[in-house]
Amino acid sequence: MRIALLSYSHHGRGMGTTTRDLGHEIVAVMDAEQGPRQQLADEFSCPAYSAAGECLDASRPDAALVAGKHTEMPQHVLACAQRDIPFLLDKPFADCAARLRPAAELCAERGVFSAMTLPNRATYLVALVQQMIDDGSFGDLVLYNSRLNNGPPSRYYPTPSAWHNDPKVSGGGCWATEAAHGIDTFLQFVGDRPVSVVGGVISNTMFARVIEDVALGVLRTDDGITGIVESGYSYPSGARSGDHSFRFVGTKATVLQRYNQQGEPVVEVHTTQGVAFHPDSGYGSLMREMIRRALAAIEEGHSFKPDITDAVRILEVQDAVYAHARANPNTNGPHPLGAPALV
Repeated sequence: MRIALLSYSHHGRGMGTTTRDLGHEIVAVMDAEQGPRQQLADEFSCPAYSAAGECLDASRPDAALVAGKHTEMPQHVLACAQRDIPFLLDKPFADCAARLRPAAELCAERGVFSAMTLPNRATYLVALVQQMIDDGSFGDLVLYNSRLNNGPPSRYYPTPSAWHNDPKVSGGGCWATEAAHGIDTFLQFVGDRPVSVVGGVISNTMFARVIEDVALGVLRTDDGITGIVESGYSYPSGARSGDHSFRFVGTKATVLQRYNQQGEPVVEVHTTQGVAFHPDSGYGSLMREMIRRALAAIEEGHSFKPDITDAVRILEVQDAVYAHARANPNTNGPHPLGAPALV
């Protein structure tokens, strides 16, 4: 397929190279800033544009890869929806749900294909838990935990993604950028159940910046399923990318994902019969698989999950945790934080 790439970062360049490696052609690129735009033009040897609409009108692609700054991405989505162009969407999708919702509603109204490239959906862990739920060996979900704790915010400064540390653009820190992964997996397993936010903390204790470096959201369904989602920028820079883990507690089994001494993800299944261990896949292969699945769905005329409506739901939970944490001095700070996202 002929693909247009909208924006260098957050993961735009990586999405583009993966798509090219999968055998598709990047026919046009876009970024509002000259430096990243030129890097994309050089990487993909194709025309480059400063606006999403201009890029799509000139190239008339079969599909688009949507990335970019939190506050810009809804306009990129809107440009695709107005032209009925299928698109793949990287996270973070926006700085708040209200900014993305009009574009998502237009996609639904016009039936425009959308796919979120959230790699948890391609893990062995998630497939295993779903299989165990389906065959009855897991029982009912009681408690879900996830932790995605990456390196310090300073890692963004040498890259075109330095705007992550500006809350006027990003809407916040680690919670605005990383929490979508854990929230999406919780929502995947609770389905259409209403979800309430019953707890939230955003802390900038570690680096004293205007963005949070540790965040925690506590979620609850009406029938008692609890979700605890943690994100952070507090992992020390070093040989590993971060501290990542999952826990699914059911009435018949507990399933964990942790890391072995070599830094490889390992899934543990705990039951009354004992503990079984299974290897899982690394992040890079998961992202590639999600992009492959989404592009195949476009070619075959299938729908895809998660889509842009799921992105809005994730952002609604994300926003509610921010609101809960900001409402009490004991659950935010202790240093001054940037103002909430404004639409």
